[in-house]
Amino acid sequence: MTPIQYKIYQFICDFIETHGYAPLLKEIAIGVGISPKSKSFISRSVHMLTEKGLLALESEGRPRNIKLIENKPGLTLPLVGRIAAGAPIEAIAEMETLDLHELLFAENHFVLEVKGDSMIDEGILDGDKIICKQRQTAMDGDVVVALIDNQNATLKRIYYTSQDDITLVPANSALSPQVYSKKRVQVQGIFVGLLRLNI
Repeated sequence: MTPIQYKIYQFICDFIETHGYAPLLKEIAIGVGISPKSKSFISRSVHMLTEKGLLALESEGRPRNIKLIENKPGLTLPLVGRIAAGAPIEAIAEMETLDLHELLFAENHFVLEVKGDSMIDEGILDGDKIICKQRQTAMDGDVVVALIDNQNATLKRIYYTSQDDITLVPANSALSPQVYSKKRVQVQGIFVGLLRLNI
């Protein structure tokens, strides 16, 4: 599912929950912030969502014919409890679900593969896939994707150490912080999560 498909799907879900019936293609277009003349694009996107098993069309050609499929395959996982990584705690089964939509399909999110060990003390390891939100600004102390001199990208914690300088701080005691003039550094995104598969 692409970010725009997720946005369309979420709008349809919210609309049906609010009104009790499905939106028109024009209403979907307006709802997701694109031209109401883009009905053919919305129609293609809805058909793709039906192929993914998230929507169904009750009758082709009829207005308001979109139906939700309750099952969302591959987008939620059961959260069955808590487990200690330090002192043992009592294992309690808690039947909840963890919705991965917001992390994986939110607008302006992208994934990068980590190369190197400069952020290992933050638990970000070589080979991890990090999820970032596209941003051009960051708060002091954020972990950011920074572009240096328009050519070298790096993942570091950012600090605005003076009016003219930025310090990029690694999370590895073997490495030193690097100071750059603000003109040399462009923030490309903010770190929001990571994926690590041991399979």
